[in-house]
Amino acid sequence: MELISKLVSHQIATEENNPEEPILLMPVGDIQWAGVENQVAMRMLKDHIQWGVDHNAYFLGMGDYIDYMSPSGREAYKGAKKYDSTLSVNDRAALMLVDELYDRALAPSKGRWLGLLEGHHFHETTDGLTTDMYLADKLGAEFLGSSAYVRLRFSYVRGKGESPHVKYGDVLIWCHHGVGTGQTSAAVLNKLLKMSTGFDADIYLMAHLHRKVAEPIDYTFPVYFADGETRLAHRTRIMACTGSFLKGYVEGNVIGRIKRGTYVEQKMLTPVALGGVVVTIKPRWKRVGDSGEIWLPDLGVSQ
Repeated sequence: MELISKLVSHQIATEENNPEEPILLMPVGDIQWAGVENQVAMRMLKDHIQWGVDHNAYFLGMGDYIDYMSPSGREAYKGAKKYDSTLSVNDRAALMLVDELYDRALAPSKGRWLGLLEGHHFHETTDGLTTDMYLADKLGAEFLGSSAYVRLRFSYVRGKGESPHVKYGDVLIWCHHGVGTGQTSAAVLNKLLKMSTGFDADIYLMAHLHRKVAEPIDYTFPVYFADGETRLAHRTRIMACTGSFLKGYVEGNVIGRIKRGTYVEQKMLTPVALGGVVVTIKPRWKRVGDSGEIWLPDLGVSQ
């Protein structure tokens, strides 16, 4: 599990000016670009990324960026006898898919990614580079492996003159590409709720199930101040499955010469809403009673 931290430096507040300007977090995954024009909502993806760039959003990669090999496909590939030239050709073909995806949709967002998780669909080259790692490098982002805690830090300048001091508030994100099955919104949220019993975070994100569903869940905690005052405070957690840009049902779809639907159609899975979720994080230090203030950010999510 990877642990990273990002100081959101442009969200600095002072005693005189405590703006509640939100930042946007846009998790993006399950694109599964395989070079087939009609099977990925490329225009939607491009517009989604550009909207995030225009609104200074931070992106988080949720895995399955290209659709080169599944886990079972990689096992079969590793076990097959191959010439060195075959290995080289396959490596180049997989990296070319990443280059295409980057050039067609992701390039404007370079430098805005908190990190990229590993998914299930990727290729590992002969020198130990995966296509997920390659894409992370192209985007100027850290590769996060299987799962990660991502901490966003907000600084708050208190005091004036020669003795100001800085306080920090954190928003903690737990993220994983995801596993298993589940065709209902309840199934997706149940997976995240179960993980929340073992991992403390403000935002829980998973992909994999190609569902665009989110739920804000409030919880209550006590606040004890040094002067003996006690209060109850309420904070929101966000649970979200982060969507997909892979189409399920495509009219007139063919594989080679054969009239045959996509994997979704063949397995008689239900269509899902394409696109991604947007998490809104509004930094806030809230005064509680007469004794002091606590870090209590407002979190929201839209689909």
